[in-house]
Amino acid sequence: KQWYQRRVAITAGVCTKEGGMEEEDRRLLKLAGQFHLGENANVFREGSLVLKNPSGAPPLVHKTILYGSSTGAIGLIGCIEKPLFDLLLTLQEALARTVTSIGCIPHNVWRGFHNDRQKEPAKGFIDGDLIERFLDLPRSEMTKICVDLFYDFDGTGMKREGTVDDLVKLIEDLARIH
Repeated sequence: KQWYQRRVAITAGVCTKEGGMEEEDRRLLKLAGQFHLGENANVFREGSLVLKNPSGAPPLVHKTILYGSSTGAIGLIGCIEKPLFDLLLTLQEALARTVTSIGCIPHNVWRGFHNDRQKEPAKGFIDGDLIERFLDLPRSEMTKICVDLFYDFDGTGMKREGTVDDLVKLIEDLARIH
């Protein structure tokens, strides 16, 4: 099981239950991810903004949690399979180096956890806003980013290097869930 938590009002965290054999071990939670939302989230609910895929294809994102913020924003936190997570994390890192952020704040600084006592990098989350910025890049920049991005884009079980069209389709499919 996973638990979703709010830390310092605008940082989301995900904890997993430890699976030890002792009773005390089973009560421990381990931080699996943390991410600066940029919003003061004040409500979390299990749910989705879209209907299930009528084609019957497995969803890219599952176990979704919606959150609402005090400014009226709605966000989505969900689980994705490890191969897709790894691909999107690599893409996110490439985009963070390529895309200029507002205020020139580095992506890892903006999305990291910070309070008066500590600063920690974001982990275990993919920033959908940053991933969607891929669609706004010139084709030449998209091509540079696609180099060395390997994934099973065809659903055949075989990884291959992605093309710009592969990534555009994947990102558009992900964008449809919110």
